[in-house]
Amino acid sequence: MNVGYMTNAFGPLVGSGGGVTSIKDVRYETMCKDEEVFREIRSQGFNGVEMFDGNLDQFASQPKELKKQLQEIGLSLYGVYAGANFIYEDAWQDELWRIHQTARIAAEAGAKHLVLGGGAVRASGEEQKDISRLAASLAEAESIVAQEGLIASYHPHLGSMIESPEQIDQLFSCSSISFCPDLAHLAAGGGDPLEIIKKYRDRIPYIHLKDWDGEGFVPLGHGNIDLHGIIDFLEAQSYTGDWLVEIDGYAGDPLEACKVSYEFLKNTSLNKNIK
Repeated sequence: MNVGYMTNAFGPLVGSGGGVTSIKDVRYETMCKDEEVFREIRSQGFNGVEMFDGNLDQFASQPKELKKQLQEIGLSLYGVYAGANFIYEDAWQDELWRIHQTARIAAEAGAKHLVLGGGAVRASGEEQKDISRLAASLAEAESIVAQEGLIASYHPHLGSMIESPEQIDQLFSCSSISFCPDLAHLAAGGGDPLEIIKKYRDRIPYIHLKDWDGEGFVPLGHGNIDLHGIIDFLEAQSYTGDWLVEIDGYAGDPLEACKVSYEFLKNTSLNKNIK
């Protein structure tokens, strides 16, 4: 079982400028020096990372070099995160092309997961067909990603059309895509993370461990989420998926947050998996 760390804690989030006029070029990117961040994450004990698609794209011409770089540091690439609108039919083929490119690069770099977030919120309000359109787009994306040998999962996210438990249920009633729960986003969306995980346990191959104090994302153990209960439940269920710690948007020192979170995990039932 793996315990990795998301690199997005180590710099501000931006979107690629080309995406303003060409939707095929929209990507998330953390403004950081990737190799330095890899070394800092490894120094705290984690053995893998997840990256944004924009950071991955910097290695588009040499993905195997990224894999080699990570291996030399003692890390592997657990996953890559990408977002899309999904519901705009005219734009969808360009978005799908971009997801396919990301999946291809990620696979060559040794990744296992491609995490998909999004589902646009319309200025005019949600239309009746939006959930079914999102589900159909996710099915196409899942198929494309699987062709590259990766597992595609959907990540409910604040600011997207899937935030609340009711919205999650509505989507998963018409979509079979795997589920990557982010504990803090589930809580901030009005849900009980443990109950949601119990409900969808059989479709979870990957989980984002994140804490929430009611106002923002914080290091593990510094918020209100029952992390021990969630970890204990999944361990008791013989969960064999992957674990990733994520603490984006935290105002404190990112390296200290990484250290504190690792120390927290050493005092959970995951400690047998931490080397």
